[in-house]
Amino acid sequence: MSRAIRIRTAIETHLAPSHLDLQNESHMHAGDRTESHFRLVVVSERFAGAGLLARHRLVQDLLQQERDAGLHALALHTYTPEEWRVKGEAAPASPACAGHNA
Repeated sequence: MSRAIRIRTAIETHLAPSHLDLQNESHMHAGDRTESHFRLVVVSERFAGAGLLARHRLVQDLLQQERDAGLHALALHTYTPEEWRVKGEAAPASPACAGHNA
């Protein structure tokens, strides 16, 4: 099973998101370009009342096994459904990697 599937499964199982977008951005980075860099947008009621740090800790804790197994970078965008609506259902794009060797 791929890392992307494991990440998606963990998020769906524990956060019941109303929106989930997982992008493998490994090709945009130097070094191992298989499944090492991801961008994750999660919209969940579970984030209601939680600050940004608490939301990120929750997601990072869910994915600790992946980090231990070589997940190098995870760009997190975490929203409640209301925040997502206010943002126009869009998250910021990932910045270019300074170490990318095309």
